[in-house]
Amino acid sequence: IDPESAAALYRQAITQIESDAQVQEYAKAYSAMKPKAAAAIFEQMTDNLDLAVKILNTMNADTRGSILAAMDPQVAAMLTKLMDPDQSQY
Repeated sequence: IDPESAAALYRQAITQIESDAQVQEYAKAYSAMKPKAAAAIFEQMTDNLDLAVKILNTMNADTRGSILAAMDPQVAAMLTKLMDPDQSQY
């Protein structure tokens, strides 16, 4: 592999690691909230559903379920469909 390609791959890996760490921090923060409060925020994230899905997928199943249960059923259904590994790119 040539040095330029190696450098580009390294930068891409570092960016992904930083992004993953940020999503972990978001998941930790939302997990600490009451489900109803977290659900209200996720319901407003319609302009960035990919981020909402990443955060929800990072949470444990119980916390994720509590938040989804507190959401409007249509929003919860939409996010659940996006979390489907067969439909998702994650």
